[in-house]
Amino acid sequence: MKERIEAIIQHERLTPSQFADAIGVQRSGVSHILSGRNKPSLDFLNKLLNKYPHYSGDWLITGLGNMLSGVTSTAKPAEQLSIPDSVDKPKSSFKMPKKVLKDEEPAAYKANQSKPQERPHLDTIQAPQKAVERIVVFYSDKTFSEYRPE
Repeated sequence: MKERIEAIIQHERLTPSQFADAIGVQRSGVSHILSGRNKPSLDFLNKLLNKYPHYSGDWLITGLGNMLSGVTSTAKPAEQLSIPDSVDKPKSSFKMPKKVLKDEEPAAYKANQSKPQERPHLDTIQAPQKAVERIVVFYSDKTFSEYRPE
């Protein structure tokens, strides 16, 4: 899949850094995929195909078919595929137990539960007081501003 991602980057005439910025992933993530260290995640592939919908997802994942989507194929759509009745269907090896055990509580547990425990009401629980220390705003141009209450 690494080679197909490289092909998309070359086809779009981008550097790996420009490609990472374009699809909204970290540059190091693209670098790790292109070096073979990591495999692309589903989120990465989703972002790539959302940004560049003209590429075929099937080609990107499997390497089969054409690079660009919209090119006709001789394969049947998934809705038309069916399994013939002559093919043996897999059988489950799970069997239901013959005797279902009755849920019973141990006697020691019952002895300790003679009186229901009271739970505190939500209005009596107090959250610890917190104060805002700082607010950081990140901008799309990779800058940020920091605000501190006085």
